[in-house]
Amino acid sequence: MTEPTTPAAWGIQLSKLWLASGQTFPVDVKVLALEVTKQRFEDPIGSVVPHGVPGIDGMLSLRAKKDYWVISYDETVSIPGRVNFTLAHELGHYLCHRTEQKRFRCGQSDILDYSSGSSRKMEREANVFASYLLMPATDFRQQIAGATVSLSHLGMIAARYETSFTATALKWLELTDEAAMLVVARDEFVCWSYPSKSVSSAYLAPGTPVPESAVARAQGAANHSGDIVLRVAPGVWHPSLEAEESLIVSDQFDLTIFLIRYPGARSVEHVEEEVGDAVDGMSKLGAGLGWMR
Repeated sequence: MTEPTTPAAWGIQLSKLWLASGQTFPVDVKVLALEVTKQRFEDPIGSVVPHGVPGIDGMLSLRAKKDYWVISYDETVSIPGRVNFTLAHELGHYLCHRTEQKRFRCGQSDILDYSSGSSRKMEREANVFASYLLMPATDFRQQIAGATVSLSHLGMIAARYETSFTATALKWLELTDEAAMLVVARDEFVCWSYPSKSVSSAYLAPGTPVPESAVARAQGAANHSGDIVLRVAPGVWHPSLEAEESLIVSDQFDLTIFLIRYPGARSVEHVEEEVGDAVDGMSKLGAGLGWMR
């Protein structure tokens, strides 16, 4: 079997291998990592174990004397999807980066951080691999075909793949043609935002105040399901575009998550992007992702 040359290609190949072996979603990264690397490499992953190190979601390290690698993870994390994505992230480091360094220590801000200094490229590639392994585009599109995607719908898709809600939402924004944006906020300020391609200029930088009217709605939404959609006027989530807002409040992480849609954005964004700086826009998109929890 030809070895892939990119993180996405690795993810696609191993996802297909998992399904071809008669397995279903979610991908069991522990099983896959041990079996595939044992069969294909002289320095395989020898174990996947808890590590007991606070603040570190996942690690990949070489046991030099025994010539094998170990993936370890924080067993105290209570969200299975977050653990599974972490394991896939570390497997991505193994497949793509193990010749470059012998130890990787990844906190949550690394696992979903596209702007992390000198390690930016490797962290992003590990995320891309994990995304394609756990949430292959063809199957993901089947889950959203013909549906109006809501926050609760994204939660159900996350359960299907055993991925974190955040990773699942970002995958949808990557694939959708819809003009939409995810905004995660704490204490009335934006932690990070990520818009889809068709509304990239809607990006809100970390530290931007959440619109006052949205703060008021969030304060009365402790048990919000995410399925209630409110139409909001231009000037709230975009200077010139009307928006549709839904939200959920996470007491566990003290976060408010907004899903914002722009029903009339397509023609407007086309004009804006023609005069905008695409490189600057992409750098802004990446900057907000360093605020993960």
